[in-house]
Amino acid sequence: MTMITKVTRSRFAGMAGYSLIEMMVAMGVTTAVMGATMTGLADVSKGSEMVLQVTEMNKSLRSGMDLIERDMLQVGSGLPPGHVINIPTGTGSSSIRFPGPPGTAFVSVANDPDISAVEPRPNLGPVINGVATDVLIVLMADNAFLDVPISAITGTSATISLGPNIATGPDRVTPGQLMMIWKGSITTLVEVTDVDTSTRRLTFSNSDSLNLNQSGAAAGNLPFLNAQAPAFAYTLATNTSNTLITRIRMISYYLDATTDPTHPRLVRRINNGSPTTFDNTSGTAVGMDIENLRFRFDLNDGNTNPASVQMNATDLTTGGACAPAACSTNQIRKVDIVLTARSRNAMIPKARSFHNSLNSQVSLRGMAFVDEYLNAF
Repeated sequence: MTMITKVTRSRFAGMAGYSLIEMMVAMGVTTAVMGATMTGLADVSKGSEMVLQVTEMNKSLRSGMDLIERDMLQVGSGLPPGHVINIPTGTGSSSIRFPGPPGTAFVSVANDPDISAVEPRPNLGPVINGVATDVLIVLMADNAFLDVPISAITGTSATISLGPNIATGPDRVTPGQLMMIWKGSITTLVEVTDVDTSTRRLTFSNSDSLNLNQSGAAAGNLPFLNAQAPAFAYTLATNTSNTLITRIRMISYYLDATTDPTHPRLVRRINNGSPTTFDNTSGTAVGMDIENLRFRFDLNDGNTNPASVQMNATDLTTGGACAPAACSTNQIRKVDIVLTARSRNAMIPKARSFHNSLNSQVSLRGMAFVDEYLNAF
């Protein structure tokens, strides 16, 4: 006889699965935990992005200010006493051009006989956030090409028989560079338009980009300098000349809010950038998202020695900071610099920007001291 045994399995309560209520509670708890976690991660990400933005902003400020400070320390060095260079003036002359932000057209004052080592342009830069920015143009000699004897000279050219290698290396001369030619107390500033390395002749043709080469002007040019006593003299055996040439760097600082209005940039520009075409879109951006650039000057006028002078049109007359006299750019001895930047917010376009300003004060050593060994003047 076969016996059939029925096996029954007990069903425990834990084997019944989750109820709908339990599942909803679990999902709610999980969602809350995940939400808190994601919020924390978002805060960390925003904090990290903020740190990166502030770091980039400060880096841009620091690099821009470092360059300005370095250049300011050289302002006026190698220039003659008075820290000015003669430019074309009188009958047949016209205003020279100065570099500036896109859209500007800076020129010298009519019949101004010289250009100073410091040429301020207060409030003539672009207006950003309702504030007019400044422009500054400075001159200094290039120590790699300083007081080189000239072996031959005409009204539009100068030849160097010995001395620097004008073809290669740090002494290389290229069109667009500026040269100061001087004899005794007479100087003139010219722009190189052509270089013949085989004959070592530099040409300064008319119609240069800065309008410095004006051979038809009554004074302040190369023909006028040549005509002054003593007559030109050069001795090959000793490589000595009574007419010398020095390379000059004209460095301009300003803000460019035209190329990219949403991200204004600090521009450093050497000379014009072209030997024949005046172009205010040239220059090198040395700081991004810079929204303010300001220069103020301390002067030594032998009287009150005013500080923090803007050098605007009023200051240059008898009613300004140097009253009852007019302030002069030749009296400038120190410059106060203010540079303001904002964060770029590249990853968070609608986020509020961070702002920071950097202040510095630089003594213009080249303006305060005279080379006691320079006895040719």
